[in-house]
Amino acid sequence: MGKKIVIFGDYDSGKTTTLEQLCEKTVKVEYNGITVALDYGNMIIDGEKIHLFATPGHERFRFMLEIIASGLDGAIIVVDNSRGVTGVEERIMDSLEESGIPYVVFANKQDLDDSTLEIGREVDVIPTIATKNVGLLKGLKILLGKIL
Repeated sequence: MGKKIVIFGDYDSGKTTTLEQLCEKTVKVEYNGITVALDYGNMIIDGEKIHLFATPGHERFRFMLEIIASGLDGAIIVVDNSRGVTGVEERIMDSLEESGIPYVVFANKQDLDDSTLEIGREVDVIPTIATKNVGLLKGLKILLGKIL
């Protein structure tokens, strides 16, 4: 069956771009360029199929998070490094930690702001530039190493 990885993050943090860069083929459910349900793609790493889902970032689609997150093996939280960690992303990290789900944080948009992301948690933070596919596979492999 493979591993289910969900990509979370606030609006315009780079979730869809991360998914598109990691996967050869993707399915997007968008309206006017905004994810309204989910984005999906898959890939194979070391012979295992990895299913990747990106959640919508707009608050009005928050109800989708629980549906998409059901049965996930791990998570990637994409943070716009030029904005810092938002309240939405803090709540997602709290929920993942309470559920014992392994996750990593992608400090995305390093080309706009390469400062160290202040996060205040024990979590792997991977500097990424999703538009240029920088750091994404490395971060995914770190996450897969945390999943038993």
